[in-house]
Amino acid sequence: MAAKLFKADLHCHSRFSGQVKHLRFLRARDCYSKPIDVYRRAKERGMDLVTITDHDSIDGCLELLNQFGDMPDFIMGEEVTARLPNFHHEIHIGVYGHNEAQHREIQKLRGNAEELVAYLRQNNLLYVLNHFFHDFWNAARVREFIERMSELFNIFEARNGTLQREHNALIVALIEWFRSIGRQVSMVAGSDSHTLRRIGRSYTASPARNREEFIADIRVGRSQAFGPHSNHLSLAADIYGVVLRYYPTVLSVRNGEFSPSSRVQKFFLSIAAAPFLFTPYVAAVRHMRTERERIKKFSSLIFGQQPALASF
Repeated sequence: MAAKLFKADLHCHSRFSGQVKHLRFLRARDCYSKPIDVYRRAKERGMDLVTITDHDSIDGCLELLNQFGDMPDFIMGEEVTARLPNFHHEIHIGVYGHNEAQHREIQKLRGNAEELVAYLRQNNLLYVLNHFFHDFWNAARVREFIERMSELFNIFEARNGTLQREHNALIVALIEWFRSIGRQVSMVAGSDSHTLRRIGRSYTASPARNREEFIADIRVGRSQAFGPHSNHLSLAADIYGVVLRYYPTVLSVRNGEFSPSSRVQKFFLSIAAAPFLFTPYVAAVRHMRTERERIKKFSSLIFGQQPALASF
């Protein structure tokens, strides 16, 4: 009988992830899920360990810990936006197991990813490069970028639930290449869910029996990545899932997020924007097509051809 695997969705968000990048004038959140709901949904989906990785914030984690105290099935998490000055590019780093003082230091250092990674190493924190090629478009420097990432990171998110098959497959191919040249690297997975819909669908697993063994397994490469890939339908569903939570927030007089005058303003702005609610689907289709072409080009530049997808 096969041993039970210890599971964790290492990339998910709560209402503390800040504001969405698009349509900033609406002041919509990037996610509307309450931390307790993220935790409960993850447990319902069979996760043995839960984390919340909000953008440059640990407030969601602290809300849970302040409410329930030390939780052996929970670990502090955060998705740090860090700048790579040499590439004029921002990367997203998943950080786990840190405390409030370390979070503050991380935020001070994130303007330079090289300095930040040095700090994470010095403090023996678990850190992961999320969605390897996120918003990276410089094909002329893609090999240089990959080489530098392999020097800065030993752990890579190999299955991200918001990425399509081609992107995830290219990351796995890179991990296998790193291993073939003698580099010890590990893989993890996460849903990158900004709603409750996909939490726990993509996850990291290992033969661990508890949180500490699980972290140790990730460090030495005993972890595995599981979960579905994304497509234009699932991406559009994620966008609509966030957008449709915005309207109840604007209309509610009890949530305290907007002042009365601001609520009236946002209400009329949202009504004006209603005819454009079809655009998330169109945007999702265009994004997936553009993303597929970009990753295909990168794959060709790196390997000469697209990595085989049959086994992934």
